Amino acid sequence: MKNIVRAAIYALFAIAISSGCSKISNQPAESPEDVVKKFYAYIHEGGTTTLGEAYKLCSTKQYELPEDRFKDIVSKYSKDMKINVISSKITKDKAVVKIECKVPSTFGGDFVQESDINLDLDEKTNSWKIDFTGETQPDSRQERSDKTGG
Repeated sequence: MKNIVRAAIYALFAIAISSGCSKISNQPAESPEDVVKKFYAYIHEGGTTTLGEAYKLCSTKQYELPEDRFKDIVSKYSKDMKINVISSKITKDKAVVKIECKVPSTFGGDFVQESDINLDLDEKTNSWKIDFTGETQPDSRQERSDKTGG
């Protein structure tokens, strides 16, 4: 009888450990920060193939921008643009990566701007995808009415 109880305890312990490990292994292989860095590296490199790879890193959860339109938009980005990741935050199936973007100014020095890049967790591929069109950004009109009560 003791052996049966001991075997049952070991079995429950093994199940508990394996279920805990499976949750850990379900995390995407690449962090949101890595996805953002890769995205901008592809854009910086340019070319049809690498811009196509950048396009694959975009979320289609809310809206799917046609690939040719995406390539047209990002091909106009400055090749001298430099991106630095400042911070990131993950909340369930959403992530926000704060970046600093530096572009040389025609007046000398750099123009520097901070931006938040929103990402969605794509459950089918278990990977982070960039919300390129800003569909997950809060509606600024809604924020204003919430603050003013109207």
